[in-house]
Amino acid sequence: MQNDELPLTEVVDSDRFARAFEKHGVDFGDEEGVVYTPAITLWALVSQTFFAGAQRSCKAAVLQRGCVATRLCCNAAVLRVASLWATRGRTVCDTNTGAYCRARKKIPFELVRDITRQIAHDAEAGVSHTGVSHTVVDEDPDVNLSSRVVKEVRVHANGRRVLLLDGFTITAEDTPENQEEYPQNPVQKAGLGFPILRCVTLISLYTGLLFDVAYGPYSGKETGETALMRQLLNALRPGDILLADCYLCTYWLIAACRQRGVHIVMKNHYQREDHPADAIRLREGERLVTWTLPARPSWMSKEEYKQQPATLELRLIDVNVHRNGFRPSQFTVTTTMTDDEQYSGNWIRSIYESRWLVELDIRSIKCSLNMDILRAKTPAMVRTELWSCLLAYNLIRLKMLQSCAVSGRDPRSVSFTTTMQLLATNWLLCAVVGVTSELAALGQEVPISQQVGQRDGRTEPRVNKRRPKVLALMQKPRHQLRKELKAAA
Repeated sequence: MQNDELPLTEVVDSDRFARAFEKHGVDFGDEEGVVYTPAITLWALVSQTFFAGAQRSCKAAVLQRGCVATRLCCNAAVLRVASLWATRGRTVCDTNTGAYCRARKKIPFELVRDITRQIAHDAEAGVSHTGVSHTVVDEDPDVNLSSRVVKEVRVHANGRRVLLLDGFTITAEDTPENQEEYPQNPVQKAGLGFPILRCVTLISLYTGLLFDVAYGPYSGKETGETALMRQLLNALRPGDILLADCYLCTYWLIAACRQRGVHIVMKNHYQREDHPADAIRLREGERLVTWTLPARPSWMSKEEYKQQPATLELRLIDVNVHRNGFRPSQFTVTTTMTDDEQYSGNWIRSIYESRWLVELDIRSIKCSLNMDILRAKTPAMVRTELWSCLLAYNLIRLKMLQSCAVSGRDPRSVSFTTTMQLLATNWLLCAVVGVTSELAALGQEVPISQQVGQRDGRTEPRVNKRRPKVLALMQKPRHQLRKELKAAA
């Protein structure tokens, strides 16, 4: 739903995808009359993330270009491609999913990853250039954030990126290959669990764009969130502000950020003293502390350890929460922004309050895009499916930003789900009839048609009224249960 008159159109220019195919040597399907070219295969692959259930399958993605298949796991994608070809007067001789599955295996996850990252960087830069990310509007952004919070963070950030860091887990199809690379939770019995991946992501506070993701097995050596975060350090730029929870507030991560010119705002680690005896008081609820170099951890080499700073000077700021909808609490925030004249304590508190937005972004990825359960049966395709979902996520965010650039709306006040529904509804239609001026106008109007947020201090009980249909949980492997059923018969 693009045309040359829309802002940020250059971010999804077709040349970007052509260059990515060339860079990764993806050149299959160049014969005359071939159906699955790299572009069509990627189009079908991304289309699967916009749908749930049977419409997410490979078969549906291929029939939306005409025809009847045998493998339902791939049906939806195949039907979309077949329908596309049919509307162009071309015949797809077979809608069996085999050809599509073979074609998508030729799309490496690195290709999809590079496109996803580049879209985020270019769109964020374009938004900053047009001033959208600094727009101050008299409306409440998402969930429990008041307009005061977002205004204060943006005005005093002086154009610097504020990145939200958080982790989550997803599961994959239970196959021997997936279990070997991403083993199930070790507390589960064999045959009762699913392969599980731990992920750590970097997301923009202003736009919600996803810059990068690191992932690995759920358990084992060097599989925790701190270890995965080290893989994301190269995505940080001097001047960035990194926002995270207490688990990542470690000496090593803070030192690595400082070496890159990156400031941090994190909840103080629960094992560290909030009020150390040697702290220097700045004002009520604020003080300077000095952390000394701890012993070398097992994962760090001696050479790398020698390069670590002997001390870190940090600022601790107390935060008191007494609001409806929040648990009354007091905690301490750690930051490398030690100048209390340049960076006020209230501003630091506002930044940490905005950390909740990353929880909503992860909910959009896992729930709205149904990425909490991946369907791929091999680790290679698990990675491709994961990055395809994240590419779809950034494309949705981009469409939201295009509407905000014209309307002046805050990107965080626009509904992700509404925009996703718009793109899913028109995914095949636009490919068939092209983008008319009316469709382009619709694409600009729909994302801003619904305002989310205005929930400052909202109080809701954490209960469900709808009763789910509950089945007994599997406590024995399926093959064992089958034998017991046959024996009972």
